[in-house]
Amino acid sequence: MKPNVNIFLTSITCLILFIAFQGQAFAQDKPEVIYQCSPCGCSNDGKHFDKPGACSGCGMKLVAVTEPFSYLKNLDKPMNVAILLFNHAQVLDYAGPYDVFTSAGDENFNVYTVAATREPVTTMPNLSVNPQYSILDSPKPDILIIPGGMWTSVGDDTLQWIKENSAEVDYTFSICTGAFILAELGILDALEATTHNAGIDILEKNYPTIKKVHHNSRFIDNGKVITSAGVSAGIDASFHLIERILGKDWAKAIGNNLEYKYESFNK
Repeated sequence: MKPNVNIFLTSITCLILFIAFQGQAFAQDKPEVIYQCSPCGCSNDGKHFDKPGACSGCGMKLVAVTEPFSYLKNLDKPMNVAILLFNHAQVLDYAGPYDVFTSAGDENFNVYTVAATREPVTTMPNLSVNPQYSILDSPKPDILIIPGGMWTSVGDDTLQWIKENSAEVDYTFSICTGAFILAELGILDALEATTHNAGIDILEKNYPTIKKVHHNSRFIDNGKVITSAGVSAGIDASFHLIERILGKDWAKAIGNNLEYKYESFNK
């Protein structure tokens, strides 16, 4: 019995069409790859590129994605971020938050340093810094950052400036033993707080008006008043406050830019 050639050819044709159709469907299902700069606040945020390479805005490697990164939204008006300086303040206490907040761009934060005078300040261990403003001519802050270090070197005029401004700002934020300054001024009364592990017991003993002193926390957020543990913990608290103000995407973007392993603390 001879095979039916027409049936054979028809079967082959159907098979070819089926394979072709499947290939076309697969191609349609396969998402288009585009290249973007990982959001970092540079001029190329939100832009798409059709080939890999380096971002012309910040120099970082473009990332292959199938779902575009969200465009980072800025504040309607930048917030003034005043970082206090005083003799023997700990360098990373003020430099860490300075780097985090400036990485969000001038559109969001106007970051500046303030001291008793504009004279150079020797911070710990031995770095001379030139404050941008004195307590007499500083812009009104929206965020007030108080670093730690030898906090007893802060003069009465500066303490009064902290107390007055802390009452009016959106956020007061201490790092390390900066919590002792806030405690001394009564700013931590009835609130929860933390500080450097070497000073936690002293903070708890000497300032019983604090509601609770936390021994194993990177930072404590009371809403308006935030205190962080020692030195590097101020960076974590800065990311947390960035997330509160600008959102998680901005915090992740700054983490990309600073090569810092950012993890959301809003859990």
